[in-house]
Amino acid sequence: MKQFLAVLFCGLILSQSYSGSSTAVVTVVGGIIKGSSVVVVQKYKRKDCPVCKGKGWYMSGDGIKRVDCGYCEPDKQNPPSTCSGDKCKTQVIRK
Repeated sequence: MKQFLAVLFCGLILSQSYSGSSTAVVTVVGGIIKGSSVVVVQKYKRKDCPVCKGKGWYMSGDGIKRVDCGYCEPDKQNPPSTCSGDKCKTQVIRK
């Protein structure tokens, strides 16, 4: 509330000392008020992520591509591993 009153007071002073249009003053004051009320969204821990369920990736909407999860923080102790071995190879079955 104190910030709102201080910004309002500064806006009144600026609008009285400025002889042109008051649109610029109102825009600056509105930007300051909006900027002070922005909520910072924190990401989920990797193990608690509801999107990737701790894997760090999820399948795209059409099921074609793996997408890195942007909703959670990567584990700091376990770097992302690259796929190696037979379990990561794509199997093509033809008849």
